[in-house]
Amino acid sequence: MKVAISANEVGARLKDVIKAHLSGAGYEVVDVSDKDIFTATMNVVELVNKGEITRGIVVDDYGVIPFNIAAKNHGIVCAPVYEDYTSSMTRRHNSTQIITMGCNVTADVLSCQLAENFVKTEYDGGRHQIRIDMLNREL
Repeated sequence: MKVAISANEVGARLKDVIKAHLSGAGYEVVDVSDKDIFTATMNVVELVNKGEITRGIVVDDYGVIPFNIAAKNHGIVCAPVYEDYTSSMTRRHNSTQIITMGCNVTADVLSCQLAENFVKTEYDGGRHQIRIDMLNREL
């Protein structure tokens, strides 16, 4: 599986740790970082929208701004993650394509675990698809 990862200057160190972990676990990781968090986030969003990747991770200092940026894009489901349960459940129930994390919020080991949980977890579909369809309809 191909995974996009991105960070601004603040999140670059943790992004590199996560990238090495995912690569070591056998994932193809594409780094589309930029010094600006808006551009760093939109680089991942664009790859998802083009269908070039199915999962993306954006890292900054606390994960909220890239979440807000990504979530503003039609067809994108994004979630900030800070603990185990959310990192997998957001995939299972929401078909989340992008997660955001903060280098000032989670430790390296936990961040790697969150990233791997997200990447390896599949969408459950079924009753959850109703919500996804509602999220993706034009307003």
